[in-house]
Amino acid sequence: MDSTTFGGSNYGIQVGTNSGTINQLSNHTDPLDKLPAALGAELNSYENQHEDECLSGTRIDLLHNIAEWAASTHGKCIFWLNGMAGTGKSTISRTVARSLKKDKLVVSFFFKRGEGDRGNATKFFPTIARQLAFCIPDLAAKLREALSIDPDIPTRSLREQLNNLILRPLQSLEQTSPQIIVLVIDALDECDNDNDIRYILQLLPRVQELRTIRFRVFLTSRPELAIRFGFANMENHEHQDLALHEIPDEVTAKDISLFLEDRFKRIHDVKNVPVNWPGADVIQTLVKISTPLFISAATVCRFIEVKLDPVKCLADLINDQANYATRMEKTYLPVLMRLLRDQEDEEELLQLFHQVIGLIIVLAIPLSANALARLLKLDAAVVMNLLDQFQSVLSLPSDQNIPVRIFHLSFRDFLLQTGSRFSVDEKHIHKETTIHCLTTMWTQLKNNICNLESYATNRTEIDSALISQCLQPELYYSCRYWVYHLEQCTDQTQIVSLAFMFLEEHFLHWVEAMSLLGVISEVIRMIDVLQNMAQDSYDSPRIAFLHDAKRFVLKNQQVINEVPLQLYCAGLVFTPMASIIRQKFQTELPAWICLLPQVEKEWSAELQTLEGHSGCIKSVAFSPDGRLLASASEDCTVRLWDTATGALQQTLKGHESGVSSVAFSPDGWLLASASHDCTVRLWDPTTGALQKTLKGHENGVSSVAFSPDGWLLASASYDWTVWLWDLATGTLQRILDGHSWPVSSVAFSPNGGLLASASYDCTIRLWDLTTGALQQTLNSHSGTVSSVAFSPDGWLLASASHDCTVRLWDPTTGALQQTFNSHSGILVAFSPDGWLLASASHNGTVQLWDPATGTLQQALDGHSSRVTSVAFSPDGWLLASTSDDCTVRLWDLTTGALQQALDGQLSTGWLSRAVKSVVFSPDGRLLASGSRDGTVRLWDPATGTLQQTLKGHKNGGKNGVTSLAFSSDGQLLASASDDCTIRLWDPATGTLQQTLGHKGGVTSVAFSPDGRLLASASRDDTVRLWDPATGVLQRTLEGHMDEVESVAFSPDSRLLASGSQDETVRLWDPATGTLQWHYAVDTIATKIEFSHDGSYLKTNSGIFHVQSKRNTPMLDLPQGSPQVSIHQNNWITLRNKNIVWLPPEYRPTCFTAYDSVLAIGHSSGRVSFMGFQLNNE
Repeated sequence: MDSTTFGGSNYGIQVGTNSGTINQLSNHTDPLDKLPAALGAELNSYENQHEDECLSGTRIDLLHNIAEWAASTHGKCIFWLNGMAGTGKSTISRTVARSLKKDKLVVSFFFKRGEGDRGNATKFFPTIARQLAFCIPDLAAKLREALSIDPDIPTRSLREQLNNLILRPLQSLEQTSPQIIVLVIDALDECDNDNDIRYILQLLPRVQELRTIRFRVFLTSRPELAIRFGFANMENHEHQDLALHEIPDEVTAKDISLFLEDRFKRIHDVKNVPVNWPGADVIQTLVKISTPLFISAATVCRFIEVKLDPVKCLADLINDQANYATRMEKTYLPVLMRLLRDQEDEEELLQLFHQVIGLIIVLAIPLSANALARLLKLDAAVVMNLLDQFQSVLSLPSDQNIPVRIFHLSFRDFLLQTGSRFSVDEKHIHKETTIHCLTTMWTQLKNNICNLESYATNRTEIDSALISQCLQPELYYSCRYWVYHLEQCTDQTQIVSLAFMFLEEHFLHWVEAMSLLGVISEVIRMIDVLQNMAQDSYDSPRIAFLHDAKRFVLKNQQVINEVPLQLYCAGLVFTPMASIIRQKFQTELPAWICLLPQVEKEWSAELQTLEGHSGCIKSVAFSPDGRLLASASEDCTVRLWDTATGALQQTLKGHESGVSSVAFSPDGWLLASASHDCTVRLWDPTTGALQKTLKGHENGVSSVAFSPDGWLLASASYDWTVWLWDLATGTLQRILDGHSWPVSSVAFSPNGGLLASASYDCTIRLWDLTTGALQQTLNSHSGTVSSVAFSPDGWLLASASHDCTVRLWDPTTGALQQTFNSHSGILVAFSPDGWLLASASHNGTVQLWDPATGTLQQALDGHSSRVTSVAFSPDGWLLASTSDDCTVRLWDLTTGALQQALDGQLSTGWLSRAVKSVVFSPDGRLLASGSRDGTVRLWDPATGTLQQTLKGHKNGGKNGVTSLAFSSDGQLLASASDDCTIRLWDPATGTLQQTLGHKGGVTSVAFSPDGRLLASASRDDTVRLWDPATGVLQRTLEGHMDEVESVAFSPDSRLLASGSQDETVRLWDPATGTLQWHYAVDTIATKIEFSHDGSYLKTNSGIFHVQSKRNTPMLDLPQGSPQVSIHQNNWITLRNKNIVWLPPEYRPTCFTAYDSVLAIGHSSGRVSFMGFQLNNE
């Protein structure tokens, strides 16, 4: 097939709503491959292969009791084995797991502080689910199905993970007989988040819900407070416990004796020692020293095993015991002092010990010997020689690229707490480690560190091996943990200066690395730490840098988390001109971007845009502590967001229809959601668990509110009633009946004495909550009252109405205090201090008023559709707004700047400013844009400056200016409008030449290439042909059965195509007006254009061959589509490949291109221009 192109170098497309998220490419890998697991957490993992198990003949009674518990059909579901440090809990866990595997399905998770994901609960349930899937093929299929539906389950709350990865899949299995599964959880106390520990303990008893599977949990830990409380809150029938330190010393001593006899027998096998060595007396001495700490006996054995003269070594260790008081000193100091005495230069060894071993014990995650050497800038052989001497306290793999670990956490405690020569100055080590991290990053980080071919490569497409190769362990560690170490330093002045030197040189490179590692949200928290340090030092330049850096990351974190290199494209391109990050790092911009769009000078009040909902968002609410933001959507879900980072925390699913309202209880322990499914659901916002479902309304529930004391919940409904619920029992307390139309909003007065309800019946009603009696009816509004809110002091009641007013009332007397006009108000909210009143409207803006004076204080303009909800954070610093554009936006109210629209028409918002059509002149030197406000603007694409504004079309039509077209010689510009006219302009002078008309709104115009005709399409179902020179109507083409949406001429001017809402595309002979052919299409042809040679007709329904007149569209697109375009509304493409992501406020309402220059019309009324070098990307 010959190469065929469409529309030439000057083409235009009008697109729909401003929506879309970052494009995720399809992946055909096994969904289970995306189920993350904590490295080393499983019993059979490589990291655990050399760990000891209980010696045969030891722990007999204990192991027997555990085995009986696991096999019992009536036993409690959880067995908690607790004990002090060093009592052998982990050894018992390994033994239990291994022995039970003989006849039961055993899965495990061995926590270990400082071991990456083993030190937290992030991958706890996914790790368990992976093991179960490997053992039960039918379960693997269920998990694949669940992960295909929602691949983000592993990032959800722990409750959702348990439900969707374990309980539901297991419950759905068809079991012919009960099966036993034992979960072994070791060292739960080494999970670094007490809240997670408590929550895991709260969730674990739910395994009893499984009916066809007997699920047992064996758990070990130190008896720490969080764990004791967790078990104390369990029912007695759910767990049994046993404390190792309560086992009689004589039993433990016997086991330690057996352990020592076995270890000395091994030493006999490999060392040349006397036959009767060490003798029963020596062993009993060691037993006495060690009891009840198995770790003490193990440390002694490991130490003498590697000595050339174990006999003398053991004797010296025993003799040294008298010098030490505590059990930890008796365990570790004899070993360390013995090593010191063997050295020629004690001070050199001590210095190296503090440098290397000191680093090991303060690391956030373990590093290999090679990584330690590279981080410390030491010779690897020197590091290995040192580590080799400390094998009694360190787990030292033979492979120098495998992490080095301390055998037991008590060794770290010992070094940090004692006053011996081996004691480690923790603060000093943290300082030195910070320097090492900064040096490593400074020398290794760079732009595009993985040498990716495309700036649009999704992180999920990058081979993890490539990331590991480019971000070696010491660099990985430095990027993630340098701020952690800096925070632990005492004298921070010098080190902070070094840190800022690094940031000013490599900030973007560091953010790129963090994005590649999938931990971009950590950057925000790290900047917060640095900001606190800068505030303490009153360093203005650093404060300004960090403020700007945080704004940059907040604004761009969504795209750079998924597509890291967009940091240098979308990140820098759309950042405000005065941004410090933009100014310092503008040289990092790709060279192939040769024309940058005009952007704002300063950061606006908008902090971030939260995308993820697939339906319009109807409500938003902050938790009382301000840490969570809840959003309710028509996609039937409630989402919980972290307000500090914007990260999605949980998605609450359960409603069967759209969710209309959300509210937190005053104590933050409950979240209420109202839905069109006629229910109110009460959730635990910490766990995501559904607590109660309140049923009874006969129609959808529109609004919910908690009473100030948290005892009552009010729900407003489309069934015209308000219901009051007793939250302690979940029962209905009272029905407030009186409105004559649906109730849209409810609000409690601050003292809990009154309830206000707003309704479609144009009234507000005030109810006495003690009696349920109607106190007053406020009747002043002339349209639906959509929202009500009390001021914090209770002296004012605000109402918003579709009559375009916001009104303030005295709730005591019912007197109208003030009316704010010129605003299509649909909702209101007071700030926590009562000094501001926020109102939002259909035009996409949020306005902030002084309720005392009625003056406008600030306006927030950014949503591309109507605003549906607003909420202030508890501290009053943030405002959240939701919109039908499917976004949640967070605004910084501390800026104090009034955000003005470009044309100054603040009150009109996006509705009238949105650009609906853009077109380049034939020579590319002008761009015309048409807006909803009826104006046509002429721009210089080279500079982005406005040249002229052409006024004449009426404002207020359905779409304003709907279409634009230049004549082929560029001497005329035609504009079509919903005011039923076409206007012809001289683009050089801006003067109006002709006004032509239809009986209905005009939707599309096109000049014939020979310049003799102008075609216009209209909602009056016709196409008209005009002589553009005289304005005389040549003919009217009739035949369409519905509104005509588009027209286009063939390149030779001999054919005219028209697309209509009647789902046909018709071909006409413009010379005679006769119909040549028509095509039936599946969707309305809103866009049509001919190929360059006129042989094909391209529509949004498909491509048709003109000559063959086949009614079936072609499947394959002919070659030669535009070089620069926009894909899925959020990516600029070059030769059909994504190159630059568009943030929400820069997404198009329409766009067009001329050669390598792209013009984008926005809902804000702006037009942006970007240019690209076509041979460089």
